[in-house]
Amino acid sequence: MDNDKKLKELFDDLKGQWDTEEPAFSHENRFLAKLEGKQKKKKNRLATMFAPVAATIALMLGIWFIYSQSPAQDETIGKLPPKVAQTQEYFTLVIEKELAKVENEDSPETKQLVKDALYRMSVLEKDYEKLTEELLKKGENKKIIHAMITNLQTRISFLEEVLTQIENIKKIKDNYNENNNI
Repeated sequence: MDNDKKLKELFDDLKGQWDTEEPAFSHENRFLAKLEGKQKKKKNRLATMFAPVAATIALMLGIWFIYSQSPAQDETIGKLPPKVAQTQEYFTLVIEKELAKVENEDSPETKQLVKDALYRMSVLEKDYEKLTEELLKKGENKKIIHAMITNLQTRISFLEEVLTQIENIKKIKDNYNENNNI
């Protein structure tokens, strides 16, 4: 009986402090829309589950592509002047590392960005191969060597910019999800 008395006193003390207002008319519609969105997200889990598998396959194909061409590159590097070959090896390692990071970020939101980045990287690689051929034909030429180094630096800067854009896309997606889950 003592508990009943304490409860009654508590409710008497809080009288007039209760929120008895009804929510706005559109509140139910917004709630139902969010609920439907969560149910759709559950359906997309299957696609989300396979995204890492697809990214892994893309990464492995990229690595295979890089290493399948390495014997020809080794022959070319051997023909280049020693300082040029050493610079090329250093930049190539950095580029491969950055390229692997980009390929790992392949997701539905970034798929087009990654695809475009890989295409642009292949164009820059072809340009570099032309410069290498020209260097081998004409011999040591400062302008060609400078163009080669600029090409390598451009590739690294480009990959870093792509990674920054991917991070921005992730942040926007996270902010969007946080705002919609409130």
